[in-house]
This record gives sequence, C-alpha cells and structure tokens, in this order.
Amino acid sequence: MTKMKKFSGKTVDEATEIALKEMGVELEEIDIKVDNPGRSGIMGFGGEPAEITVTLLQSKKTTKTQKKSVAKNKKEKKSDVKPKESKNFTPKDDESTKSESSENIQEVEQLSSELLDYFLSSIGVVADTYIREDSNSSRVSFEIEGEDSALLIGKRGETLQSIQFLVRMITSKQLGRKSNIQIDIEDYRRRRVRTLRNIARNLAKEVIESGEERTLEPMSPVDRRIIHVALSKNSKIVTESEGKGRDRFVVVKPK
Repeated sequence: MTKMKKFSGKTVDEATEIALKEMGVELEEIDIKVDNPGRSGIMGFGGEPAEITVTLLQSKKTTKTQKKSVAKNKKEKKSDVKPKESKNFTPKDDESTKSESSENIQEVEQLSSELLDYFLSSIGVVADTYIREDSNSSRVSFEIEGEDSALLIGKRGETLQSIQFLVRMITSKQLGRKSNIQIDIEDYRRRRVRTLRNIARNLAKEVIESGEERTLEPMSPVDRRIIHVALSKNSKIVTESEGKGRDRFVVVKPK
C-alpha cells in the first residue's frame, strides 16, 4: 500500500529535508507534490508555510537494507578521493614532459589547501579535508567531512558558497590568475542538485495539470539555473526568473 504523508516548513526545500529525516529515506525513494510553495510575508507577518505531500515509492525494509549497505561501505566512498597531505603536498616532478597546465593545477592545489586548512582551524572546526578526483581536469575539488558540517554548509548552502568564494578569490590573487576551485561538504552539492531537480519536475507536473503558474522560493543564481536547466526540455512549460537581488525567484508557467 502506497504511503502518503504531508509536511510543512518555511520553504519547500526545508519541508523536503524534514520529510527525508522523519521518514528515514533518500530523495530517490519518494515523490513530492507541492501543495503550497509558501511565502515569506512582510516584516514577519502574513506569511504562509510551504506544504508538500510525500508519497513513499519504496518499502522501508528496502530502504534500511540500502542504508546498512551504505554504512558498511562508507570507507569505500573515499575511493574517489585522496587524503590531503600536510607536507610535501605537491611533489616535484623533474620530468621534462610535465605540462605547464599540470604545474598550474598543483600550485592551485597546494595554496588553496593551505588556505582551507587555515580557515577551518581559525574558526575552531575540526574536519577531514580531501582532494576529490574531478572530471574537469582544470578544476581542483575539495571534500570536507566532519561533525560541524551543517554549520559549514549554512542555509541553502550560503556559508559553503562564501567559503568557496574566499578560497578561490585569495588563491587567484596570490597566483595572479583565475583559479577554478570547488568545495563540497558531506556531498551537499550533489544532494542539493537532486533535491532541486525533483522539486522542479513535480512542480512542472502541477503546472501542466492545473494550467496555472507556480512560483518557487527566492534562490541563488546557481540554484535557479539548476531549475531552468531541469525543465528546459519540457515543451509544455516555460521558466522565468523574477524579482531583484537576493529575492529573485523562478516562476514556472504553462505555455
């Protein structure tokens, strides 16, 4: 029998996180219907909470088995990352065939690694930092794991974005060239993308069925782009960004 349950929060994203924690499932195991996208109101008055209906697509028994498997293989998760060395972080390679591009990447790795370590220690955060293998050969990707991960991520990833911006900016200034650096915490970025894509698909379905437009909460430029791209191939709806500054949001409209 299909299990359905309603959840609410300040935003659709918050309501979704509450549902995942309370039901003990992953995003892929549920279907989300946005009953009310909510609104913030003015000066704290007149706002409405976001409301969603969650349908469990998979039995909890299966979910527990999956979680147990994930816990058992947690160490294997780091198979795609390599521990960051505190000393001799960038071994010197005297071979003449070594490209200038490779040397530049190693310089970025070493400097940004030191900056990230300094920043975390200066705010009293104890965490493990890894360099993740990246499909983009020109980008240096860090993964941070620790007990204070939620603190480092912040609301909708704003703190994480600030940390990445500072490390990228200082590294670029010190080296005198643009440095492509990405920082992730407890795989937050991938989870965030999955959440937004799921919300976008379900919202588009509602728009098509009702023939009425729907709005999402204010989002960062990165999150809005994820929504736009996720629905770009849907010929029955169109997405637009409205509002100004930090209050810009996505509107999904029927064609």
